[in-house]
Amino acid sequence: MENLVYIVPIVFFAGIIRGYAGFGFAVIAVIGLNLFLDPVKSVPIVLALDFLCSITLVKEALKHAHIDTFRTLVIGALIGIPIGLLLLYLLPALWLKLFICTVVLLLVLLLIKKAKPSQSDSFAKKLGTGIASGVGTSSASIGGPMILYYILSSPLDVRAQRATMILFFIASESAALIALGLSNSSSSDVFIYIAWLLIPTMIGVKIGQLFFNKKPPTSFKAISLPLMVIVAIVGFIKALNSM
Repeated sequence: MENLVYIVPIVFFAGIIRGYAGFGFAVIAVIGLNLFLDPVKSVPIVLALDFLCSITLVKEALKHAHIDTFRTLVIGALIGIPIGLLLLYLLPALWLKLFICTVVLLLVLLLIKKAKPSQSDSFAKKLGTGIASGVGTSSASIGGPMILYYILSSPLDVRAQRATMILFFIASESAALIALGLSNSSSSDVFIYIAWLLIPTMIGVKIGQLFFNKKPPTSFKAISLPLMVIVAIVGFIKALNSM
């Protein structure tokens, strides 16, 4: 528990980003906590904190979210998860992770190149994005960037983008937490860390939400693009280290 002095500022900052943008907590917090804790502890801690602090954002998110988009993305993710598990069974996990990290970097380049969001949208596009996210999540634990790419290139305004992502990540984290609970992989230390870190995380989220309500951004690209690059680079490093 001596690591708390270093971990608290990490989750506080990650909470600010989550409250402001509606995403980003898990990426920042997992990378930070992995410096001090084993992944077997840091992952459930981060998932639980992100889920619990997201509950405070649900009421506002329901007012602005595009429910049809949220519903279709979730359906797609549920379809994609077993596909990803099948690919993980049939193909080497290393090559899957390298492939998905490459796709994430390509999505970053496409977002940089695309000056304006697309004004066209379709059920197939939403469903395909959800499937891609589900495949990435279950095969390589990298599903968020696919959702980010779709949301940021969609015709939704920033409030609807943020709210829809909040609801989607709550749904996906719920599934992940249920899976972790069924596996009985969490130790008592995990719950102690969650108890200590929940308050600074929620304070950070509240501050981020206040910043958003006071001055919402015209686009989330300035936040999302660096995070997507970080996800891809960290994925490449982990994959190459396992070779």
